[in-house]
Amino acid sequence: DRDLPRDYVLQNPEVYRSGPQNEFLSFRMTFRWVAMTIIQTLTIYHFTAPVIDLGGGSTSAFKGLMGNWDRDVPGDGEGGDLKVFGTTIYSNLIYVVTLKAFFETRSLIHGEFPTFTCRRNVGEGWPNRMGYTWVGVSWGSVIFYIWFLYMYELIGRRGVTSFFDFIYVTRHLLNMRSITWMVSILTPVIACIWDVTGKVYSNMYYPTQTQIHSEIASREFKNELVS
Repeated sequence: DRDLPRDYVLQNPEVYRSGPQNEFLSFRMTFRWVAMTIIQTLTIYHFTAPVIDLGGGSTSAFKGLMGNWDRDVPGDGEGGDLKVFGTTIYSNLIYVVTLKAFFETRSLIHGEFPTFTCRRNVGEGWPNRMGYTWVGVSWGSVIFYIWFLYMYELIGRRGVTSFFDFIYVTRHLLNMRSITWMVSILTPVIACIWDVTGKVYSNMYYPTQTQIHSEIASREFKNELVS
């Protein structure tokens, strides 16, 4: 999770100047974070709520029209109640935060394919070849969250508790509503487009000292590879 290579920092100690100058907590940086938060919040809500509120999603995902059982019957994908509405928006929030981790951490570990070489004591082992970024985002975040939603409704079936109201909510949300999958893909992508656009504009016209040093370090690294 380093912004700069270790050797570059040792050769250019002035990179620490951004800390005492309060660059990352300046008014411009704070305003940019607040503005992006408001923009992404409005994007998540307005690209999700109207679709559900206007009756979209009455076509089911794996039953009815999409399963081609009966084109005259919309299936069992009707929704728009508080639990389906809230869970859909909260899920999109989780997906957006997961994608933002790519931009903020700047540490993509792609790994090597295939991960398992099936050769003992030859080359690196599978722990050093695994794409931890993609495993973490897929299995450790998105898939784990979907699994948690199904477990949440199963807990409610054990008796009248605070989980009781969520019985079959996940099954109805993910198994019977195609619109859930549509907005779960489109809304996070649109929200992240705003984020990337803002970062590109900021880095081009209002770069931070860390961003300037990152580009210099990257250029020096490429020159070393060429030479």
